[in-house]
Amino acid sequence: MALAVAGAAGGLSLLGGGTAAEAAAAPHRAEAAAKVCRYEVTARHGLNVRTKPNGAVVDTLPYRKHLSADCKASGWTQLRGGVPAKDIGKWVSTTYLRPITTGGICRYEVTARHGLNVRETPNGKLVPPPLPYAKHIGADCTATKGWVRLRQSVPANQIGKWVSRTYLKPITPRGGVMAGGGGTAAASNGPLLAGAGLGVIALGGGVAIAALRRRAKGLS
Repeated sequence: MALAVAGAAGGLSLLGGGTAAEAAAAPHRAEAAAKVCRYEVTARHGLNVRTKPNGAVVDTLPYRKHLSADCKASGWTQLRGGVPAKDIGKWVSTTYLRPITTGGICRYEVTARHGLNVRETPNGKLVPPPLPYAKHIGADCTATKGWVRLRQSVPANQIGKWVSRTYLKPITPRGGVMAGGGGTAAASNGPLLAGAGLGVIALGGGVAIAALRRRAKGLS
């Protein structure tokens, strides 16, 4: 049976074999999501967290705290990470936020078998607890004299703190090439059959096609 696959960033159409699927919604939802940036609190007496712009105060974030929020040049922004769960989605004034410029955030695995010390500054005061062996964390991709700052997957008090790059192993995504942004990945060791046994997964505008091999007369 003939199977024609037309894939694009906006969606997927499968023609032939009586199967048709469209995956245009996912990319549009991704585009609609606001871009998230990293910030440091500059309000020395703490930054008020509000239910809405100029709304009721529900919390206060400490001076120099690192957090994630929608990328906004001015006005108000919504919190997205690095804060207590109850503050996610709440509002803060960008007047008291300083954008943090990093070389991007990479994923790492801790290789120090007895734990990796977290420090206030490179070679500075310890910020317990140590990160356990084999823990996966997010940190700056670019090291500063052998040290990187923590960004994700660590306790809130350790966000923005420092660890030695010597004891971090970069994590490479499994499965080889990753599909996205309209890219396509297909895996099969035999004929692709339309209809029953065909699964279609749309990932961020990309397409992964996995076919269940079926033994049929004349095919092996």
